[in-house]
Amino acid sequence: MKTIKISLFSLLLAASVVGCKKQLEIIPTNIFEESITFKSVTDLEQGVLGIYQAWGGENTMYNNAILSDEVKLSNENRGQGQFEFKWQYSSGTESFNFFGFYQMINRANKVLQAAGGVIAFDATEQTRKEQLIAEATALRAAAHFELLQRFGPVGYVPAGLGITYVNTVLTPVEKPTRGTVAQALTGIEADLASARSSSLPNAPQVTPNYGAIRISKAFVAGLQARVALYKRDWAAASTAASDAITLSGKTLATGATFTGIWTDAAATTTEPEVFLRLRRVGTGVGTLWQDTNGDVFFEPSDKLKQQYNRTTDIRFNAYFTINPAAQDTALVNKFFTSSRGPKIVDVKLMRVAEMYLIRAEAKAELNDLAGASADINTLRAARISGYTPITFTDKATAITEIMNERFKELAFEGFRYFDLKRRGLPINRLGSDVTSTQWQNLPVTDYRFVLPIPSSEIRTNPGYTQNPGY
Repeated sequence: MKTIKISLFSLLLAASVVGCKKQLEIIPTNIFEESITFKSVTDLEQGVLGIYQAWGGENTMYNNAILSDEVKLSNENRGQGQFEFKWQYSSGTESFNFFGFYQMINRANKVLQAAGGVIAFDATEQTRKEQLIAEATALRAAAHFELLQRFGPVGYVPAGLGITYVNTVLTPVEKPTRGTVAQALTGIEADLASARSSSLPNAPQVTPNYGAIRISKAFVAGLQARVALYKRDWAAASTAASDAITLSGKTLATGATFTGIWTDAAATTTEPEVFLRLRRVGTGVGTLWQDTNGDVFFEPSDKLKQQYNRTTDIRFNAYFTINPAAQDTALVNKFFTSSRGPKIVDVKLMRVAEMYLIRAEAKAELNDLAGASADINTLRAARISGYTPITFTDKATAITEIMNERFKELAFEGFRYFDLKRRGLPINRLGSDVTSTQWQNLPVTDYRFVLPIPSSEIRTNPGYTQNPGY
């Protein structure tokens, strides 16, 4: 990947495709030409597919794992991700996230700007055009929210430094400044409301041989639930999560159906639990944790492994491969293989299980402890054999249990660092998961809890404020 030496807003105008080794395979194309002239609904379709192509979902998973307490360095690690694991940030990962998501936003804005001039020649084309507009709008919202979670402050601080919300194609002379958290969320929520009111299909549609690779209203409602959770708007989070479950028509998977999610076994037929996936065609997601030659970069942390009953919880063997004879060393098994080959596994961006967890957390915060207990019991019963239901008797205990359940259920899916950050909780690693106490604990008051804006952006756009401490 080339070193970025120009500002974000100049970069967005460049006629190039963001380089990344993990590419999206999706019909009819996975290339977005910035210079394309949008003349037809088919052109718009290709433009929207290019937005999907720019979504680096596995980078969200990787960063959340190595910044938090989900993984530990392997003895075979040759430097991969060590700076981020030790909270000694380099420009590489943060720059790609920053510029990559703004590239995704810019592609969406180009499609949306052009859509008004594209003529649909019949009712079918008009419906398809409206759906494409809704997809581009939802993708723009998702990219902005990804950025806000990374570069915004700890906790929900409406007046805090947010990100630049961009809903137009920028000109070379523009150098926008950072807005507040509240301003960014206003744009995100408006985009999601627009997409939700469109003619998108309610449930995720399964594309033959590819799975659920296009946005649905269920996914949009799920994003609304995530945003509401971030805002601590508990009532809205509970409602949106319920809507997402209902719209999706999906239930929690059990047994072999659940384990098959992680090998893409049923992606071409029923698509259990998954609302949206990013199709991958080469080694990518699996090589975040282990090289193609077998060298392990990161192991699952001892802290994470200790959360599961190894005998009764189906997630343990679905998520980990353990070698007890070698001091309980482990591999991340969650994205290890599919029928397409070793380490070639799709990125699961949202599952119905997350909606149960969002609703449980929201209900607990609203003191609906019976409702929170019911959602957690439903999830655990699908994962743990012989499970005995529990009843929450106080909010503090309920929240602790729900956060632990998120830790277990959503491991390596891109949530842990964001969860700790939004709840104002420290990163605490076990002594066995680190080789130095210098990177064992990170209090929420430490400036490194918030990622730095890439230095290249600060240098070329002096009006773009750096996060405190950097």
